[in-house]
Amino acid sequence: MMYRFNDDNTSLLDRLCKINNVDASNLDISDFNKNENIKIIDDFKELLLSLKDKRFFIVGDYDCDGICATTIIKKLLDDLNISNNYYIPSRSKQGYGLNKQIVDSAINNDFDVLLCVDNGVVAYEALKYAKDNGLVTIVIDHHEYQIKPDVDAFLHPNLFDSKYDDMCASGLCCLISNYFRYDELSYVYAGLASLADMVKVLGYNRYLIIKMNELLNAKNFITINNLLQGKIPTYDNLQFEAIPKINAISRLEEDMNVNYMVKYLLNYNNEANQYINTIISINNKRKDLSNMSAILANRLADTSKSIIVIKSNEFKEGLCGLIANKLMNQYLKPVIVLSEENDLLKGSGRSPKGINLYEYLKNISHLFESFGGHFQAVGLSIKLDNYDELLKYIESNSIDIEEYYRDILVFKQDDINIDLLNQIEQLKPFGQGFELPLVGIKEPSIKSKVKIKQKYPKYILNDNLHAISFKLNEFKDDIVYIIGNIHLDNYYHDIVSMIIEDLV
Repeated sequence: MMYRFNDDNTSLLDRLCKINNVDASNLDISDFNKNENIKIIDDFKELLLSLKDKRFFIVGDYDCDGICATTIIKKLLDDLNISNNYYIPSRSKQGYGLNKQIVDSAINNDFDVLLCVDNGVVAYEALKYAKDNGLVTIVIDHHEYQIKPDVDAFLHPNLFDSKYDDMCASGLCCLISNYFRYDELSYVYAGLASLADMVKVLGYNRYLIIKMNELLNAKNFITINNLLQGKIPTYDNLQFEAIPKINAISRLEEDMNVNYMVKYLLNYNNEANQYINTIISINNKRKDLSNMSAILANRLADTSKSIIVIKSNEFKEGLCGLIANKLMNQYLKPVIVLSEENDLLKGSGRSPKGINLYEYLKNISHLFESFGGHFQAVGLSIKLDNYDELLKYIESNSIDIEEYYRDILVFKQDDINIDLLNQIEQLKPFGQGFELPLVGIKEPSIKSKVKIKQKYPKYILNDNLHAISFKLNEFKDDIVYIIGNIHLDNYYHDIVSMIIEDLV
């Protein structure tokens, strides 16, 4: 791992802006509190009102963004008294996005308008089939495309100015929804989806995430509070408690159809209380299965390879991405995890920063039954007959590794305190485009050492600062930098605790 140490004698904000190569003005969200006329949204509003007497069929996606986007659009159509229904495809049986069978369902059930959210941008054949059969076609999507789809209305972040760059589908839907009327629920779900979908935390996305957090802390939103299970709404709690529960449903869809998550989020007739126990149970099961699958994956992994490829009929397809991510972080190598069923392998790949797994595998996309993704994450399916060809390609072709430095915010030991944590808190949210780097303590003065549970080395730096390692089992001498993440100690709230990532 290569590090780039930042010890500028400037403000925390200036240092973070320099590291992330952004101007502080990119963090200003005040403009979004004002009414702004956006022509593309004006045109969309007029189209929607012109179709008010038609029947809409909403087709969503099964991740948090797709579920939230479906919820926001359905609520808007309901509020406008526009007849509608929705459908989110099965992850394992139908896969991602619009297909001919879904279009047939819309036709056979006498819908007039096909509205795709968080999918559809590359569903050229299915959309043409829909238009040929007389359906009005609308796509609200944020995924990459080469050719603009031939539809009656198309909304994509590429069509907006830079303030709205990199919106997820729920962000687009929220923008539309609030053009008609102020709707707090759309802000909450769009902010949640923006956190979940790892879009840039700048511009309109930042506005959505901050507004969501303000609303959740000011009012009682039972759907989100239930998911948090008593924890207060913070960015971290939403990221690690609420969002995984929403995503868990499609991963274990045999226990609950993902379409019920839209009902849950809408909470018509207090339906949230009807489903919450099932949602929590499914997420707990997801965690257990993920942990067991990761243990199996570790046993099967050949870690000597530059790209780790694992297949098993014991992996659930919906968990492959989670397993791949866990092993990728463990070995700092690209990992592909495939679920085997009959003669078809389906799964996901993840890669560390600096390695473009998508471009690498795109060279052999002809081997795959389906393939998609981006720089560090891919989804694919491949026939078992082609699996050996995949392995041969990986064995014979090295993957490019871009020079990548991990930035470290260097502080004097005595400057790491509660005040610093408060400064960091004020600059949240962090994420894509505005990341919080690891913290480094240069030439630490170690007061004492102790092993926790006879296993984990803990360095007592001073009365208010401790550092513990869960990776390295032995103490190290002659430390130049302690590198890690800092947070308030879980037990002693006047102490800053550092979780050590590395000692150099």
